[in-house]
Amino acid sequence: MSAPIVLHPPSTSSDRLLDQYDGFLLDAYGVLVDGGNSLAGAPEFLHQLLAEQKRYIVVSNDASRLTPTACARYRGFGLPIEHDHLLTSGSLVGPYLRRAGLSEKPCIVLGPPETRTFVTDVGGTVVAADDPAAEVLIVCDDGGYPFLPTIEDALSTAVHRLDRGQDIALLLPNPDRVYPKSPGKIGLTAGSVALVIENALTQRFGEHAPSFVRLGKPHLPIFEAALERLADVDPSRIVMIGDQLHTDVAGANAVGIDSVLIGTGVTNLDRDFNHGPRPTWLLSRFGA
Repeated sequence: MSAPIVLHPPSTSSDRLLDQYDGFLLDAYGVLVDGGNSLAGAPEFLHQLLAEQKRYIVVSNDASRLTPTACARYRGFGLPIEHDHLLTSGSLVGPYLRRAGLSEKPCIVLGPPETRTFVTDVGGTVVAADDPAAEVLIVCDDGGYPFLPTIEDALSTAVHRLDRGQDIALLLPNPDRVYPKSPGKIGLTAGSVALVIENALTQRFGEHAPSFVRLGKPHLPIFEAALERLADVDPSRIVMIGDQLHTDVAGANAVGIDSVLIGTGVTNLDRDFNHGPRPTWLLSRFGA
């Protein structure tokens, strides 16, 4: 039996992308930055977008920082990213809590201190992970708290509420399971924390266990918010550039826009594209 034929998506270049598209959605980690600096070619690409008056939005699953903090950090890396250029999954927390009628409920928030603002800005109260009054559990990040004890306290709180017949809402702004932490290193993030909690709840409650509502890529809320900002751009002239198939590319496919898989992050471009999400283009790096 002959081996299956692997049909790779076509390769492209930064210049061709600039010619073909007017609106750019860009992932942050693995595309523009790693854990501690900008990636080669990324500042130059963004400055070229500005020079050619192209629209761009950094669409990030990061829910560990407020938008002004994140923008300042990116500018420190030489990236021209202002408030209007950034859409984070964390910024969707408050609007979701309002829509769901949860904005004034006591919430457990797993993440750095800034993430509590997502709740308090809409009138909510942040409580300790072991507080039995908690009605919402939000996993924003893998850091900013004693890791295992806090997760165990939050899980125990959820179990005790469900045992008493009380609901607990689970919210996950950042569904990413891994991210490029630094050259050659992969880090775990909020999506992996949520999976641990979900798996434990499923083991105890089976099909009646609650699941996390996911706001970030590849899910619709963050893409809908991004495309709303680019409502005046022809969708056929909008492209998503990302380094992960199951977040960046899958989300772009779901909303019907083109996508670029870049080779500077998590996903190896020399892979089998016969199965799973398929990008429109492959790009080895900015400037290529």
